[in-house]
Amino acid sequence: GRRVSDALVIGVPVAVVSAALYGTAPLIQAVAARQAPPGGGLGLGLLLRLVLRPLWLLGLAVEAGSFLLEVLALSVAPVALVAPLMAGDMVVFSLLAQRFLGERISRVGWRGMACMVAGIGLLAVAFSRGAQVGTPASDQDLGLFLAFGLGFTAVGAWLANRAGHAGRIAQAALLFGLSAGVCYAIATLATRQVGLYLDDHELTGLLWTPTPYVLIAFSVLALGLEQRGLQGRAAVIAFPVTSGVSAFLPVMIGLTLFDESAPQGPQMVAFVVSLGLVAIGIFGLGRDRAASVARESATV
Repeated sequence: GRRVSDALVIGVPVAVVSAALYGTAPLIQAVAARQAPPGGGLGLGLLLRLVLRPLWLLGLAVEAGSFLLEVLALSVAPVALVAPLMAGDMVVFSLLAQRFLGERISRVGWRGMACMVAGIGLLAVAFSRGAQVGTPASDQDLGLFLAFGLGFTAVGAWLANRAGHAGRIAQAALLFGLSAGVCYAIATLATRQVGLYLDDHELTGLLWTPTPYVLIAFSVLALGLEQRGLQGRAAVIAFPVTSGVSAFLPVMIGLTLFDESAPQGPQMVAFVVSLGLVAIGIFGLGRDRAASVARESATV
């Protein structure tokens, strides 16, 4: 395991900066997209035009930097600590969207942000007496995650599409959000694996493991499924479900499968309360973002 100072002195600040960059990147890309002519079809033409825009590429570079910092954070701190911290990207994006995109934050949104900030602060208290990283996943573990994730995603997307065709919009959004959240969670576990692998091995050796391919596959799947869930009128359901599952599923897997140490005594109480506050904050901000999308759609 790692010394507590590694997790709190290095892992927590690095994860917070990573989350801040993850929240900044889509804002930069949104500004670039709004400056570009509208696209059609699958949006591939729009994407090709955006790739030629320095501002959009800057957003992509910021996202890449955030990923590298997340790898570092997961190499020195347990995923049970890092994953909820990463949900702070929603706070950063909401604040920046208010400042630069003219978005309004509702009272529910402000309360959600306050809960998330309080929960993130309480996480540091919960892990103040011990924070062990735990063991890496084996190739067999990654194979099981791959099989489970692909199977879950296939069934979830199929059921979601059936629900959408039948007019059950809320059920479709829930299923798309759940499937996207599972994909993001597996991508987070693959990111954790990258950080732990680079502790003792060369980067080139990583290409001979399942890790980078699991990471790429589930990142792409998560992005596509998330957009499907956000397309409908029930985005208020999809957004917090995706965020909640992607924040908390890695916590449960880290504590149960990878021998990461859970806080004990009063710290365990702080840990549980902190997760509850982050969950409430995710839901509040999810409602606020979905309401913002609905307002924007109503004015078009």
